Amino acid sequence: MPKPTLATPTALVRQQMVVDRLREMILTGELSGGDRLLEIQLSEQLEVSRTPIREALIVLAEDGLVEYRPNRGYVVRTFTLSYIMDAYVVREALEGVACRLAAERGIDDETFERMSGLLQKSDRILATKGLSRDVRVPLREVNDQFHSFIVEASGNRALGQALSTATNIPYSSSRVSHWYDEGDSEGLFQLRTLHAQHHAILHAIRAREGYRAEILMRSHIAGTAEEIRKRFDREKNEDVTPKHSRPKLMRA
Repeated sequence: MPKPTLATPTALVRQQMVVDRLREMILTGELSGGDRLLEIQLSEQLEVSRTPIREALIVLAEDGLVEYRPNRGYVVRTFTLSYIMDAYVVREALEGVACRLAAERGIDDETFERMSGLLQKSDRILATKGLSRDVRVPLREVNDQFHSFIVEASGNRALGQALSTATNIPYSSSRVSHWYDEGDSEGLFQLRTLHAQHHAILHAIRAREGYRAEILMRSHIAGTAEEIRKRFDREKNEDVTPKHSRPKLMRA
């Protein structure tokens, strides 16, 4: 019997694909707090039957990303700014420790070159004078791979499990999408600054400077959290996650 592929997934694989896709839509802001999740609409959008949609909503409810409301069905959970900031405090602490542990364990030349090559992808994108919307995905992928690498390099599975809980809410994940205008020179400068910090963190880990690597990462994530807070404050929506007027989120 031929093995299933993404083109012809089994029911179990199909369900997981739907869960992953819906989670991605929530974490990146494509679906916002309070949005209704209608089975028929989602099944047409994702080109699957209603069964995997229904099962995926149950999984996401258990994860705390959606909630069931009488007479409305499933809706995307709304997260307060305070809750998001709390998640960043956890991220700052855990990823800072992950950097220190990774530096103390050390990484070999091959791993360093591989991660340097990954960061160079973003170097080339950010070297342009302006950013188009179609580069949002590759920037997000590099960011997520870099932060995932550090957690893996720490060798601490318990830390990784704890961090996955803190990043499983909108705006706190390393897969947060980028909101910016193509002519936003300030946003481009901030992205370049944050990306330069990635290089500094990687070099600190390679040099086995655990304390410096930890401080660099803590500063990196704390700075992003503060940027998100400022943008939420400007929208005067400190109590609820903005829906139709989303802030331009910088990555971390």
